[in-house]
Amino acid sequence: MFDVLIESRPKRQGIGKTLPSSIFSIVTHGVLIYAAVMATMKSDDVVQETVADTQMVFLEEQEPEPEEPQAPPPPPKGFQTLMAPVEIPTSIPPIDLNERFDPRDFSGVGVELGVATGVEVTGPVDLTQVFIEAVVDEPPERISFPAPEYPRILLEAGVEGTVVLEAIIDTTGHAEPASIKVVSSTNRAFEAPAKEAMRKALFRPGRVRGQPVRVLVQMPLRFVIPGRQ
Repeated sequence: MFDVLIESRPKRQGIGKTLPSSIFSIVTHGVLIYAAVMATMKSDDVVQETVADTQMVFLEEQEPEPEEPQAPPPPPKGFQTLMAPVEIPTSIPPIDLNERFDPRDFSGVGVELGVATGVEVTGPVDLTQVFIEAVVDEPPERISFPAPEYPRILLEAGVEGTVVLEAIIDTTGHAEPASIKVVSSTNRAFEAPAKEAMRKALFRPGRVRGQPVRVLVQMPLRFVIPGRQ
């Protein structure tokens, strides 16, 4: 039963009916391809125009103008420091006949490394700087200095001695406690009383150009038994 299927023998359509649809399909695809090609060509033109608008600009590096050499400032009014040679020469050193010696340059007054004919230094003084006695206009002067306590053991033994102290006298005329040091002493028992006396001492502060400054001083203290010449 049913030896032959109904759709096994489809009806054939004529060539006249399929040809127009094929031509329409070909034309439609051709138009689409052409439109795609034209769109691609226009995008290339836009990219080329954009690339053409970009330009590289190179800036030349400007060389700095050479600075004119400035004349060295004149030396300040002060003094020169003589330094002892470390090695004693065994031959005669060369002599400069054009060099002139001015004893005023070694007076110890004024600014170190200056000369007597230099420029007077004016202006404010650095109050934090520590000066030495040789360079200040007015060195510190003792106003009151209590006698140091004589160690009883050395007093009974009849021992005398000397202590050399070093300290910084501040702008108020007092010795800065942390700066008090012993430079030398004949007996260590004298050191503590000498340092205590320095802490209680009062000085007229040193001055530079009329302003009180901190000055480093050295002061010897003698321990003499009372009544002994």
